[in-house]
Amino acid sequence: MTFGFKKRFIAALSFLLVMPVIGTSAPVKAAGESNTPFETEVIVRTVNQFKNKTDVTNFIALSQTYGVDVISMNVKQDEDDEVPSGRVFYQSDIAPIAQGYENFDALQEVVTAAHAAGIKVHAWIPQFHDQEAFLKHPEWQMQALVNGVRIPFKGSNGNEYFVNPIRAEVQQYERSIIQEVIDNYDVDGVVLDWIRFDNYNMDVSDYTVAKYQAQFGYSPLTINFNTDSAKRQQWNEWRTEQIGEYVGDIREDIDQSANPDVQLGVYILPPEFTEVGQNVAKFKDDIDFVAPMAYFDDWDFNSDWVYSTSYGILKDTSDRISGSGAEIVATLDNDWTDDQYQEIYQGIRQNYPGVKRLSFFAYGAWPESELIKIHERETWPTPDWTSPEDEDYAAQLPAGWKARNIGSLPGTVTYSSSNKQFTVSSSSTDIWGNGDQLNYIYQSLRGNAEIVVKVQSFSRLDGWAKAGVMIRETLNHDAKHVDMMLTPENGASFQYRTATTGITADHTTAATAPKWLKLTRSGNTFTGAISSNGTSWQTVGSVQVPMTSKVYIGLAVSNPGDDSRNKAVFGNVKITN
Repeated sequence: MTFGFKKRFIAALSFLLVMPVIGTSAPVKAAGESNTPFETEVIVRTVNQFKNKTDVTNFIALSQTYGVDVISMNVKQDEDDEVPSGRVFYQSDIAPIAQGYENFDALQEVVTAAHAAGIKVHAWIPQFHDQEAFLKHPEWQMQALVNGVRIPFKGSNGNEYFVNPIRAEVQQYERSIIQEVIDNYDVDGVVLDWIRFDNYNMDVSDYTVAKYQAQFGYSPLTINFNTDSAKRQQWNEWRTEQIGEYVGDIREDIDQSANPDVQLGVYILPPEFTEVGQNVAKFKDDIDFVAPMAYFDDWDFNSDWVYSTSYGILKDTSDRISGSGAEIVATLDNDWTDDQYQEIYQGIRQNYPGVKRLSFFAYGAWPESELIKIHERETWPTPDWTSPEDEDYAAQLPAGWKARNIGSLPGTVTYSSSNKQFTVSSSSTDIWGNGDQLNYIYQSLRGNAEIVVKVQSFSRLDGWAKAGVMIRETLNHDAKHVDMMLTPENGASFQYRTATTGITADHTTAATAPKWLKLTRSGNTFTGAISSNGTSWQTVGSVQVPMTSKVYIGLAVSNPGDDSRNKAVFGNVKITN
């Protein structure tokens, strides 16, 4: 996994065996009855967690106390931080051993202690992110085409080192490390990571170019990697097939090894990242389990992207492995709110009851407090939990108005009767993509309507915050909607989602607060406009969106920032029906 895809540093993961996904609903439980506990896996970066035998003893004791079932241990360095990627944490005759581990076989110590405590150990082995191999063998370096020039690819930050996944010598070297671990250590599973490219424009080394040209009759260097085309699609399909064949070769290695019962798993990126050449459908018959990274907030998705049956990561993964024996583990972040965990656990139980184990990662050492929280959540959702998204929150508003946080994230509203102004806040939210997170101050009505408002001012809002007027078909986060928004630093935007759970589109224009906004519905035609005086209007956009007669109309605020003192002030609010 690359940090280039994440908003914050979260390292590549290793994953475990779970039961297959079958059916779409869980058994109905009696009121107050608790759920079957999820099994727990923790993913551990060795350089942060295991520096000596005492570290191992202490962590295994904590893991046993808090119900950890599997430890996925980093046996080959994943990132280029404390230790260069490619160095290992066991006694290897093939790969360079990490400094400080020459006389401390971390893998053996963990396997011995964990097995004594009844805990399984998976060897997390990153593949093509490998600084040691990159520097030792320049001919192995992954090449990217940038502005017509081929250069060694070193990641978006210039400090990551990739080797060519297609080159035979690279594959042989990485496979030999896996073989060495299986032959010499009693691990329960091996989990592959970094089995991919980083974008369409790689690898374009002489080796890969010659291999591709021999098969297709033209050089990949003639492809415009920045534009979708039949040739780019052919190129990407070929690359995904090479990755698939590589996983198949590893399966054969395991089957022919001294320990053929070792489970094989693969870490996969979300399906939206087609440019990396990774598709679990290409190797679904060669693996025992697949671990989709379900970090919805890092990918800018709403939380139901994790568990929805109509879109999202578990839906896509389940579809792609259909017909195989591969099983799924949902890999979750460790910094969500309690309501988000309740919602996601409930969604997984109801829609993907075959997922029996959840996996969690810590970039540094695992604090005991986090293990406690994971253990406490094993049977969530709790019987008395209800989603905040399903309820309005209390607010002193004029008659007919209600307030709701759509998307389960925080926001508040106050109303001044003296100057007839609404002051609205929202944090860590956005109106975009397939689902929205916003603070919505609304009324319900039927038929044609118009809402006019003056956005008076912004305070402590992110530059991409949105404040304005909206019409939604429902109060669900993925509802059809149309809005007319003003941002603090990025102009005005007329936005719309024409289908439930569909994408969001927009038209934009330059504008700053204070500004008047107007949104009009006439049948299924919606029109957004802005004005400097509330009299002369500039149309920003118009769109056809089929909606039911009854809709929800009002003031909407979303704000990617987290300053608790943020606010948008609305005045001169008028709704005409």
